[in-house]
Amino acid sequence: MAIIKMNIENFKEKYWKDPVWSKVISFIIIGIGTFIFTTIYIWIKSLYEQVPLKEIAKSVFEYLKSETKINTFLFWTILIILGIFAASFIYSIYNKFKKSLEESENEEEAKLHKTGMSSSAIFSGKLAGAFTGQRGFKWYNSKEAIMRLEKFFEPPLMYEPIGEGATSTPIWWFRAGSSMYIDKFRKLSRTKLLIGIREFKIKRIGVFVSNSYYKSFIYVETSGEKQTGVYKLTKEDMKRHIDSFGYSFEEYGLFKNKIKLTREEYDDASKVIKGKVVDTFGAELRVRFLSDYNFLIAANQSPFNSSKFDKESEISMNKILKGEMKADDFIESLKRYEKKDTYL
Repeated sequence: MAIIKMNIENFKEKYWKDPVWSKVISFIIIGIGTFIFTTIYIWIKSLYEQVPLKEIAKSVFEYLKSETKINTFLFWTILIILGIFAASFIYSIYNKFKKSLEESENEEEAKLHKTGMSSSAIFSGKLAGAFTGQRGFKWYNSKEAIMRLEKFFEPPLMYEPIGEGATSTPIWWFRAGSSMYIDKFRKLSRTKLLIGIREFKIKRIGVFVSNSYYKSFIYVETSGEKQTGVYKLTKEDMKRHIDSFGYSFEEYGLFKNKIKLTREEYDDASKVIKGKVVDTFGAELRVRFLSDYNFLIAANQSPFNSSKFDKESEISMNKILKGEMKADDFIESLKRYEKKDTYL
């Protein structure tokens, strides 16, 4: 008895309270109820009028098959209402299955792939898959760059390391003493990518496939974008950013893929929307660059994860953004880095 009760509770929790399945169940209940009501009606009418049950059932079904005149406006009104309801119902079912599929994919991605390979070996393998046949250095324009990076960042990006030398986060970005592993990638538009929490409008990339695989890298240049509007930075604010960091940027939250939050609202997980305080748990943190920007993508165990690169890249990368240095000269300097330069 307890098992039956538990199964009923599980059914109610999983299906009856679900916004899509509750509609499906309602349709089934209405259909069954209509059938039962019609049967009872035929039976009572048969007893009351002392007419054989078969005859009454026949007359009811004949009535249902008969033609009826209806006002054209009323007909189209009913048809449109039914059409809207049907489309809404189908769309809700589609969203339900889409969400279930995405949850399944996320669960699959959450299972870390085991690896005994070094970050440099994993990075080199991904380069070979995305930039097949390339040796040495080559520039790629925005369109082809995005296509190649989509291939390069195909999952997995996180691993379960096995043995000495293996790492859980093989791919990192580096710039002027700042760095972070890359665990997420998504194409946002024809010219724009999301790498981690940072949005990039890709201008071009330079890819170096070295014979010494640990020296390979991807140099990325991006274009500045318009502000989101949550801060309304002035030209003086942006200039102050550029003087301090070499570039201007803003941090913001994105709720339900459309509502923008300030960083403070993101941290507090709430925002005033249409006069009401709304919880915004689950919002995404984003970084948008408001001026041109550049950075390096390389293996965690590459020589660019070093104090040498931290010091040299800040000067060189900022000079490139100001037009005071050619990117090709910076690229040539990177080719001279050696494994001994890597942080231990």
